[in-house]
Amino acid sequence: MRFWFESEFSEVFGLTEQPSAANADALYDQLAETVSSPAFRPRALFDRFRIAVLATTDDLEAHARLAADPGFAGRVVPTFRADRYMSPDEPGWAARLARLAGSAGIDTGSYAGLLAALRARRAVFAAAGGTATDTGVIDAGSDPLTEAAAARIHRSALAGTLAEADTVAYRRNLLYRLAEMSAEDGLVMQLHPGVHRNHHRSTYDAFGPDTGHDLPAVTAFTEPLAPILRDFGTNLVFRLVLFTVDETAFSREIAPLAGFYPSVYAGAPWWFLDTPAAILRYRRAITDSAGFAKTSGFIDDTRAFCSIPARHDMSRRVDAAFLASLVVTHQLGEEDAFGLARRLVDDIPRQVFRLG
Repeated sequence: MRFWFESEFSEVFGLTEQPSAANADALYDQLAETVSSPAFRPRALFDRFRIAVLATTDDLEAHARLAADPGFAGRVVPTFRADRYMSPDEPGWAARLARLAGSAGIDTGSYAGLLAALRARRAVFAAAGGTATDTGVIDAGSDPLTEAAAARIHRSALAGTLAEADTVAYRRNLLYRLAEMSAEDGLVMQLHPGVHRNHHRSTYDAFGPDTGHDLPAVTAFTEPLAPILRDFGTNLVFRLVLFTVDETAFSREIAPLAGFYPSVYAGAPWWFLDTPAAILRYRRAITDSAGFAKTSGFIDDTRAFCSIPARHDMSRRVDAAFLASLVVTHQLGEEDAFGLARRLVDDIPRQVFRLG
């Protein structure tokens, strides 16, 4: 965190003094003046940061307005998320299904209708430039249900008679169906499992979600994803990028999966692991089994726009240090290391996420 702040303050905002109690007010005034200047408008920063592709999970309406604006030439693409339709026990699930029905023009009162609506919306996102989906679940379980069993649970959920065990079965079945759709339409499937959301109830009650009490959970991939990988793991259309906040899974599960299945890629360190030490541990854990080409390359997952240069700079420095360690121990040639340094930054993410 300190690295990011210092990098942002000096490289992005132009501060030259170390922040302290003595100069805090003066630095605040300087920052306020800086961010109000035309050079710090979002589009100006987009160009300054030399962002090649920015993917968001915003609604398509915002993407459509941006695409129609002749004054903006950057590439901003949508990412499809179906998380909010996967847990019928969550408040507002039925209302979200109704909104999905309105967007897709398909009745989601039935399970078959839900699948049809999801397929339709995926096609719309792809037509708007999207190349990927993103799914966050507590576990990676993906056991498929028969259509009859899934339809029964869907009806029970809408009727308010849902059993707890059925909630888990429904979510895992939908994860499988989303993978099935990716094997059909080619949208890259990103999976972010293993986070206990809203862990501290009183904090949640007082301040709501996304207030600092989401915590990592032990996460398995090999067994839970067996149904998906059994059916789609060698399908060249299907592509699955696995992320985790449980770093014990890197060498134990994710790297071997990526090493065998052509569809599987090891996602960049995420969230709690997006630090210099953790990124270096990731490289050491992943490389023996998965190499470099079966990783996602560094992709930035941030809500802090001005932190983007700092995050990428940090990742590049750590990767360069790792590559240098391989060179000096005669595990990699210097010329190959220079080539990999570039590929990890640009070529590999473009290829993995089908960005062209």
